[in-house]
Amino acid sequence: MNREEALTQIAWHAVKQLSRAEATAIVYAFFKEPLKPSLRARLNITAIIQWETHTPPEDLRPGNPIYRPVLIDRMREKFIGAKNDYLAQYLREKMGVPVESVTGDEPDLLACPVCGYKTFTERGTWHICPVCGWNSDPVQEARPDEPVGANGVSLRQARENFAAFGAISREKLSQVEADGTQKYLREGGDAGEN
Repeated sequence: MNREEALTQIAWHAVKQLSRAEATAIVYAFFKEPLKPSLRARLNITAIIQWETHTPPEDLRPGNPIYRPVLIDRMREKFIGAKNDYLAQYLREKMGVPVESVTGDEPDLLACPVCGYKTFTERGTWHICPVCGWNSDPVQEARPDEPVGANGVSLRQARENFAAFGAISREKLSQVEADGTQKYLREGGDAGEN
């Protein structure tokens, strides 16, 4: 199976697992975020007009098919940096799809400055690494010994903590993806290594 087909099947499966409250939150967030050209191309004109006015309908129904591309796009984001082997395993084990492998180019994302796993499309933009919990704070990344900013620990301390127990802090342990080290490529080494 090719990578695009795998990502689409996985995203649709994930959408079907969402609660109504989770789906509603995703659709409401859509009205506040910049509209990616790739998503815009898949949206119904009604959804585009709603987005342009930043006005969700009062009786918003996240199950309305016009919001399906929004939900699928958000669920795809969770797998965008995943290795092909991980996608194939996910299809087999979580969805029961009999697939031998997933083929296609894996994205060359940027490595997290703490754990080294390639989880960022950009750094210094406040995105959070799903492997270690690091919030990509440009000030902290420029000043690795100072515990100021979004993370509550310095970059250097976060690296030591990740090596010791798998997250930037004990508080972040419950927020990181349990299978993150298997899911993503690691700069300079195979996934699964700590």
